[in-house]
Amino acid sequence: MRPPESARHYTLKGCPPLMLTMFHTRNDFEAHSSVTAVLPIGAIEQHGSHLPVGTDTIIVGELAHRLAERLDAYLLPTLSITASIEHRKSKGTVYLKADTLALVIRDIADSLRVTGYRKLILVNGHGGNWILKPTIRQLNRDFEDAGHAMEVILITTGIVNKRTVGIVQHTEGDIHGGEKETSLMLHFCEEHVKKPVQQPPTAVPQDFLDYFDAVDLTGDGYWGFPEAASKEKGRLIADLFADCAVDYLDQIERVRKSLKTE
Repeated sequence: MRPPESARHYTLKGCPPLMLTMFHTRNDFEAHSSVTAVLPIGAIEQHGSHLPVGTDTIIVGELAHRLAERLDAYLLPTLSITASIEHRKSKGTVYLKADTLALVIRDIADSLRVTGYRKLILVNGHGGNWILKPTIRQLNRDFEDAGHAMEVILITTGIVNKRTVGIVQHTEGDIHGGEKETSLMLHFCEEHVKKPVQQPPTAVPQDFLDYFDAVDLTGDGYWGFPEAASKEKGRLIADLFADCAVDYLDQIERVRKSLKTE
């Protein structure tokens, strides 16, 4: 496996790269001034007959890469096996228990803190990873109570949803392997996308996944409208992500500064 072009790029006069990845050396990390790390969190789970089981991992890795470049941050390898128990009946799906994932995130954050990182941004590409929200809420309070200058921030790939009106046809009921994800996969790796199998729209609430497996509710395993997907839609959605994520980070900083001045 070759490193991505951005990981091989150095500025002039021996300066370190602007974004770090697992392909860089100890010396690169020592010379790098950033104290921000970005962790993409995906999943390995069925996405119907038309998308690979690694869809969430592929998408979130690409989007997190764009954010890490904007922030000159350390892009961690994608955490691929996460909380996908709602797809457990499908061969190819591999998952952790939710509390296991919470402990993994805690350990990653703490290891980064020990080596001088002050901000860990989780980019989550899988809705089933609901445990992340209470996990970081607790982590941030624990770090604050211990006097540690470390913060964990959660950004989901769905942060673009409010700005995709006019891009996607279906803004409701498109949650898994549908128009949005299929469009992104067509943009990132079209060769791995097949023609979707037709199925009736899924008519139950999304929280029924608390009681039933995804394939029990959806027929072919997807939940949405992949037939409406296009490569161009995927490009437009991908281009929005880093802007939306940076806007969110800026909003957090504005609130923090306002609280300090009160």
